[in-house]
Amino acid sequence: MRLALISLLPLLLVASKITAAAACIGKERDALFDLKATLRDPGGMLSSWVGLNCCNWYGVTCNNRTGHIIKLNLANYNISKEDALTGDISPSLVHLTHLMYLNLRSNDFGGARIPAFIGSLKNLRHLDLSFANFGGKIPPQLGNLSKLNYLDISFPYNNFSSFTSSSSVDNLLWVSQLSSLVYLDMSLWNLSVASDWLQSLNMLASLKVLRLSGTNLPPTNQNSLSQSNFTVLNEIDLSGNNFSSRFPNWLASIYTLSLINLDYCELHGSIPESVGNLTALNTLYLADNSLIGAIPISKLCNLQILDLSNNNLIGEIADLGKAMTRCMKGLSMIKLGNNNLSGSLSGWIGSFPNLFSVDLSKNSLSGHVHTSISQLTELIELDLSHNSLEDVLSEQHLTNLTKLKKLDLSYNSLRISVGANWLPPFQLYELLLGSSPLQSQVPQWLQTQVGMQTLDLHRTGTLGQLPDWLWTSLTSLINLNLSDNLLTGMLPASLVHMKSLQFLGLSSNQLEGQIPDMPESLDLLDLSNNSLSGSLPNSVGGNKTRYILLSSNRLNRSIPAYFCNMPWLSAIDLSNNSLSGELPNCWKNSTELFLVDFSYNNLEGHIPSSLGSLTFLGSLHLNNNRLSGLLPSSLSSCRLLGFLDIGDNNLEGSIPEWIGDNIQYLMILRLRSNRFTGSIPSELSQLQGLQVLDLANNKLSGPLPQGIGNFSEMASQRSRHIIPMQISGDSFGGSLYHNESLYITIKGEERLYSKILYLMKSIDLSNNYLTGGIPAEVGDLVGLKNLNLSKNFLSGHIPETIGNMSSLESLDLSWNRLSGIIPESMTSLHLLSHLNMSYNNLSGMVPQGSQGSQLQTLGDEDPYIYAGNKYLCIHLASGSCFEQKDNHVDQAEHNDVHDIWLYIFSGLGFGVGFSSVWWLLVCSKAVGKRYFQFVDSTCEKVIHWMILLEKKVNKKTVGKSSVL
Repeated sequence: MRLALISLLPLLLVASKITAAAACIGKERDALFDLKATLRDPGGMLSSWVGLNCCNWYGVTCNNRTGHIIKLNLANYNISKEDALTGDISPSLVHLTHLMYLNLRSNDFGGARIPAFIGSLKNLRHLDLSFANFGGKIPPQLGNLSKLNYLDISFPYNNFSSFTSSSSVDNLLWVSQLSSLVYLDMSLWNLSVASDWLQSLNMLASLKVLRLSGTNLPPTNQNSLSQSNFTVLNEIDLSGNNFSSRFPNWLASIYTLSLINLDYCELHGSIPESVGNLTALNTLYLADNSLIGAIPISKLCNLQILDLSNNNLIGEIADLGKAMTRCMKGLSMIKLGNNNLSGSLSGWIGSFPNLFSVDLSKNSLSGHVHTSISQLTELIELDLSHNSLEDVLSEQHLTNLTKLKKLDLSYNSLRISVGANWLPPFQLYELLLGSSPLQSQVPQWLQTQVGMQTLDLHRTGTLGQLPDWLWTSLTSLINLNLSDNLLTGMLPASLVHMKSLQFLGLSSNQLEGQIPDMPESLDLLDLSNNSLSGSLPNSVGGNKTRYILLSSNRLNRSIPAYFCNMPWLSAIDLSNNSLSGELPNCWKNSTELFLVDFSYNNLEGHIPSSLGSLTFLGSLHLNNNRLSGLLPSSLSSCRLLGFLDIGDNNLEGSIPEWIGDNIQYLMILRLRSNRFTGSIPSELSQLQGLQVLDLANNKLSGPLPQGIGNFSEMASQRSRHIIPMQISGDSFGGSLYHNESLYITIKGEERLYSKILYLMKSIDLSNNYLTGGIPAEVGDLVGLKNLNLSKNFLSGHIPETIGNMSSLESLDLSWNRLSGIIPESMTSLHLLSHLNMSYNNLSGMVPQGSQGSQLQTLGDEDPYIYAGNKYLCIHLASGSCFEQKDNHVDQAEHNDVHDIWLYIFSGLGFGVGFSSVWWLLVCSKAVGKRYFQFVDSTCEKVIHWMILLEKKVNKKTVGKSSVL
């Protein structure tokens, strides 16, 4: 026994030495204590860092033989940053001289620079500082880590800001010293001034993976590499760099590449044929560029993932498909959406049994979908939208697609035709059939898709009653779009149970009844253009709701105050209803409201002053109500307003000067048909972007503003686009936009402008009490298309400069006191199609111009446009018009003829009018109505006849003058 113990003694001594060696080195333990002291640890990651043996602490690994710390893994594996380490990294870390592995991934160091002393840890093989919010300049001392084979410092601080952020690199010379580097990821650092990046990286002969996504790399010369040292490079990701160049030729010579990612690089030109020689490629991403020409991939037999979407590539899809079928048996993803491909899917689409994702959307594909598509048993996503495919997808097409989750056939002439009792083999998350000819009731088989999140059947001709099972079976819906159909019936009493619902679009149907209470999860609610009635519900969303569109229904009663308490509300449209009462006066500056449209209702009272708290407000429509009082001065705080329409109300007071002083972005100002008094403030001329000014039908007085020629937008013949408000993204069913619309009185009639509103430039000051002359500066408005100054008391001559308004299509100066001749310059208004200069004191001859003009043409078509100008002479097509002279005899004769006819028709008018009164006393209202219609028609004919008769008299006078 004693001998056995003696024989084991050497082993016990060795074991004790190993145990002692495995214990933490004191100096290194102290370095970790210092590190813990400088870090903040809200998630308790370092809670085990107590005691003497640091080799047992969380994230610490020691060498079993020497006891030195060789690995420190403090990565934050939680998605949230709430548990991330923050604070500073202690310089004591340099005492871990044997450290080979350091991982601080996904912590938060608040933009601090990467510590330069890390470059002293010369035994490091693996350094991961990704997503840790480091910033500033990268210390070149990292180049001292000659043994490093893995370096990931991707996603620096403010990584989603512009590329001019402070997280930058002056050059990459230090990288060239990392001769052992196998993996390098510096994604989203700003490398815009690192012109040596390719030459420096070319020194890394061991590099296998290179990721420089979104680094703003400067473009390189196509022949910048005389000799490539990338002999083992396997993966390269340069996506998100604005190269603005052709495909980099140096890449096509690296035959070891299995992955290339050049998405979003602004590449143009064709894909080089040499890319087809990279036979090791299994993944090729070239999406979102401007590439043209054919797709040279017939030799890439190892290809598994191909994404060339959003380019301008051409070719027959069938030829491409047959080329792929020859050797690409492992193909699992094809994304060729949004190109210029044409042809049919027949004969090849079913030849890739491993395909899980197919996107051929937004091309020019035609013909039928072959039933061989059912052989794609691994298919998860199928997007054939925005093509010209036709016919049907039957049960035979779909029967084996058991893994299908997304099906997008929208914007085709393609429809799904299955039996009434068909049970689909799949459970879809997304079904998009928008703008396809469904032309039936909501398909019954949809109620089996209990996990469905997106259903888009907009503009499919879907008809009949809205089924109840839609709200009971599909409670997981996030997006539901059934707009622009023929659906009838009523919504359920409440949709609060739809707790995931974010988008509900049921606009332009025939739905009736009340609007139900909506879930708080709702982001967008669009029930416009239906026949919904009653008051607004107790809830139309919650704190997350951004868009509420309920226009063109039959809603009544008042507007609830809860709209004021929706902090993310961006747009609310309740126009074209029967809402009454006063506007809520509870608006808060904490809301994000950009669009408010309460037009065409029965609202009354004052415009609430709290609307001025909506500092993000860009569009305000309160027109066609019964609002009264003054325009609140608080609106001067809405400095981003571009559209202000409060016309057709009972507002009074003067037009405030602050409109011109404060609201500098105003494009549309419509105050017509109110009771505004006073003069037009000269400050309005400061609105450089104004393109529609409508102050008609008020009680304004004083002169036209002398600065009327300062409207820069109207003085330009270029049209600035009015960017529609994007209400939903392109995640399903296409984007949804709100286009501004405006009624403009032009060419004698009221017209609605919406999508082409940006083309209209108009000034309407008609039916006021304006006096004085027309300023010569009006001729500077060369982009103006409509000018209406009628029914005022303007006097003086028409300025010669009016002939400069070359874009003018409609001009109305009627019912004023203008005098003198019509300027000869107006003959150059070739686009003029509507003119009214009647009932002024104009004289002389209507100018003809060298080759005739619109003035004469319009006068021949409608002589009334010059009526009521006693001394104005119009050229006749059959002869010449007399030149007006100071001939009292001729003038008297002309006046006598005019007076005779005036007396005759005055007498006749009195007799007819007097007798008609007695007639109406004994006849019915219907007869009276018909009588007045007859009288109006007769009067118009008589006036027209009088004008022609006066022309004949003028012609005879010319004959007498020539005889004399």
